[in-house]
Amino acid sequence: MKLLFVVNPISGDNDKKGFLDSLEGFAYRYIFEYDLFLTTGNHDKKQLNRLVNREKPDIVVAVGGDGTVLLVAEVVMHTNIRLGIIPYGSANGMAAELNIPNHKEEALKVLLQGKSVAIDNLKINQTHNCIHIGDIGFNARMVKRFETDRMRGFKGYAKQFFKEFSLSKKIKVDIQTEKKRYTKSAHMIAFANARRYGTKALLNPIGKLDDGYFELCILKDLSVRVLFLILLSWFTGSMYKTRFAEIIRCKKARIQLHKNKRMTVQVDGEVIGDKNTISIDVEPSCLHVMVPKEPSGKFLDLLVAEVEYE
Repeated sequence: MKLLFVVNPISGDNDKKGFLDSLEGFAYRYIFEYDLFLTTGNHDKKQLNRLVNREKPDIVVAVGGDGTVLLVAEVVMHTNIRLGIIPYGSANGMAAELNIPNHKEEALKVLLQGKSVAIDNLKINQTHNCIHIGDIGFNARMVKRFETDRMRGFKGYAKQFFKEFSLSKKIKVDIQTEKKRYTKSAHMIAFANARRYGTKALLNPIGKLDDGYFELCILKDLSVRVLFLILLSWFTGSMYKTRFAEIIRCKKARIQLHKNKRMTVQVDGEVIGDKNTISIDVEPSCLHVMVPKEPSGKFLDLLVAEVEYE
């Protein structure tokens, strides 16, 4: 078996030297070939594509956070090459969603002893890919601030959360799904393939990576009272039992801001720019991912009060 490790040296402000130094020992112990690709932020996708086409690895492994995972996913999507994950970033939402262990050697064992599953992708504006969660509004602006902040990790996210909380204003949008049209006012609208953000916050209790659907998660209000519900919802998903939020389940959607306004859009933890219109389409079962043979934990069974099935 041949593995290609794609390493983001700076993700999460974590030093990867210890992991890289131990790779040779891992390879000897578990008997696999491997190559390394270090990201630089300069034409990474193009260079990685070229390397994958030349070396033809069985698994391409993202060693980093959600941004590194998305980079690798875009290269191996619509192929038989599998995506592996070693969680090593500020946000490791996709690893958590797939039950990938945080312990590096245990995560490595998943690559060699786990199973492959096919998951969906969300195509954004026919250009960008989203395998985890994207959004506009409150969280996207927070991510934009976080990108330029020296403070990394959970503390960095918490700092930007409370800063954006005091500044957030509602946006008004029209939403067209494959079956219905809506007009909504909200502080945030997320398009979620998965359930949890990298901070472990439970955004989308009914999300499944392989069901051919995604969920529009709409945060209608943002007050001190709602802040308490958001914090509680990190563990229970209870936000959707209130009038402050709702979920719309669909296969495709078009979101348009009123008055030609433009809003920051983030996809899997990466800002892709300011947009007036966002289109989202499901690409079913187009990405093969390595996961543990046996889940490391059970998903919560949650009652969702306001869910519209399209």
